[in-house]
Amino acid sequence: MKGDLTLTAKGHIENSLSGYQPSQELKELTQQVKIAYEDGNNVMSKTYEEFNNRSFIQRANEDQRAWLSWTPDPYEGEEEWRWNGVRPITRNRVISVAAHLTAKLIIPRIFAQNEFDEEDREAADVMRQLVEYNIRRSNYETAFLFGVISGLVNPLTFFEVDYNIGYQEIWNEDKREKVIDDVFSGFQNLLVPMDEILFENPHQYEWQKQDWIIKKQLISYGEAEAKWGEHDNWEYVIPGRKVILHEDNLFYDVEDENDSMVEEVVYKNRRKDIEVPFVGGVYMGDPNHKHNPFAHRNNKNKPKYNTVKFGYEPIDAMRFIGYKSLVAKISNDQYAADREWQMYFDATTLATFPPTITVGAGKLDRSVLTPAWNTDLPEGAEFRPFNYANPGAAKAAMFEAERSINETSQDPQLSGIQGGIQKTAKESILLQQNALTNMGVPSKIITRMVKEIGDLMVEDIIRYQTVGEVGEIVGEMSYKTFLLDNQIKEGRSITSVIRFTDKHSGEEMTKRDKIRNELKLFEEAGENRQIYEVNPGMFSKLDFLITIEADEMLMRNDSFERAFKLETYDRAIQNPLIQQDPESLAKITRDFLLEPLMKGEAAKYMPQGMQKAVNQLVPGGGQDLGMSRRVVQNTGAKELNSL
Repeated sequence: MKGDLTLTAKGHIENSLSGYQPSQELKELTQQVKIAYEDGNNVMSKTYEEFNNRSFIQRANEDQRAWLSWTPDPYEGEEEWRWNGVRPITRNRVISVAAHLTAKLIIPRIFAQNEFDEEDREAADVMRQLVEYNIRRSNYETAFLFGVISGLVNPLTFFEVDYNIGYQEIWNEDKREKVIDDVFSGFQNLLVPMDEILFENPHQYEWQKQDWIIKKQLISYGEAEAKWGEHDNWEYVIPGRKVILHEDNLFYDVEDENDSMVEEVVYKNRRKDIEVPFVGGVYMGDPNHKHNPFAHRNNKNKPKYNTVKFGYEPIDAMRFIGYKSLVAKISNDQYAADREWQMYFDATTLATFPPTITVGAGKLDRSVLTPAWNTDLPEGAEFRPFNYANPGAAKAAMFEAERSINETSQDPQLSGIQGGIQKTAKESILLQQNALTNMGVPSKIITRMVKEIGDLMVEDIIRYQTVGEVGEIVGEMSYKTFLLDNQIKEGRSITSVIRFTDKHSGEEMTKRDKIRNELKLFEEAGENRQIYEVNPGMFSKLDFLITIEADEMLMRNDSFERAFKLETYDRAIQNPLIQQDPESLAKITRDFLLEPLMKGEAAKYMPQGMQKAVNQLVPGGGQDLGMSRRVVQNTGAKELNSL
């Protein structure tokens, strides 16, 4: 979208006229995007007081250099002996803080809007399992880790949630077939570099309130061809060249230094529901340029930016879009520590090899210090060392700078590094509490980021995974089925089956009809499965049934889980309310004593009388979510037996 034309001395354009000359209306749209592109670049290159009179790009570059522990250019000439190294304190602090913030994987967790409403609870249970299903089958864990690190380093970080359907060609016996590409299909969680996102207003903190945003990136010509090769305008996209709209309302070809790459630019305006792509300056949108709707939409079919922005610490009371990175926060102390460290080594060098003063001997070169070298001095000449260096002073100042860094970020002991005097248990606990307090604000920002990611995931699940496809043979609508194995419920290791179907849509069902459906699913499920039948039409109204919060995904750790449950069991059996209730005692014994050890096999070790008491409480293996006026129905065992 940006480039310079070559002009003659008389101001004539030397560039050749491009073969790409679209309609006047499309030129006006291109000009609108071009202006926004230039405005966005100005926002990124303008300096701000919030960044100590640096721009977004300058702030990010400085923070990146500190994060990577880049060493300055070495000294030259007479000062080449001086030390110019830097200590990786900033990098170590970032890794340490990131380790604490990502010690447990934080994921979007779905909760019922009303925990006392059965429909809300069961709808939330289904969506909770679908979100976890997609998280476990995507790169979310890796993207979350790198996202947290990026937030600690950069003044602004973007997390993008995208749902793709990609294809690949494979050989099937002697024929080539086009099949779904499992790598590029499904949820794609991406970290978008800060300089690849342009926006209108740097003083608008809320991301969805930005009037427009632009995503720009350099991609290979082959990747661009795979995405846009079928478009009518693809013939005008040439690697090493882009087209520029000039003031004379004509497009010209401009050479691009990235000869094997092309620039992909996507302009998004949420309020106007416009999402327009360009490749190499060439329009790649809908043939009807007035119809370029957003790709990401919520369940009310309203457009929404599919990116989430976050950082380390807030700036200026929600009046600035950027953040104070951890790297920027400790930059002054890092500079002081590096300076004193360099001075310490310089002073040590001077103390080890002090400069000398000669009287009556002239100037001696460095060969005097060479081992076994002989230097003849005139009679009466004097040779005096001149030692004025004090490494101790520099070392003390270096420790003071490190202490300041510890106060600003995190004590090294919390990173597993023991330094200085051994700390007592009480001091270690206080350090841990202080660290958690200091990370409270960044944790809250990450929590908000995860909740917004959850919103985008839920919207994509509803939009892409609950819709049906018309079968080619019978012409009936078919829906997806999801299998989630290793679900521990009621002391059993079961597989949850979530089956979307519209077979009950529009039906008015009596309570007895609903119970019969429950019984059929119960019989179909058997002992090791739990079946949900979900009405996709009602499921799309989930914003009235669920809320989204950030929660920890407990990673599978048998030792922790076993210890936690056994401790719970020891306390629970001492409770008089549980001791007097055989059914509760049976469930506690099964779930917290036997299950942690037997993993899905606890039921068969239960005494028959206790297991029978538990079975009477189990509602059944199947739940019918296909009612015309409900998303979820759950029927108790007593009602089933009454049939």
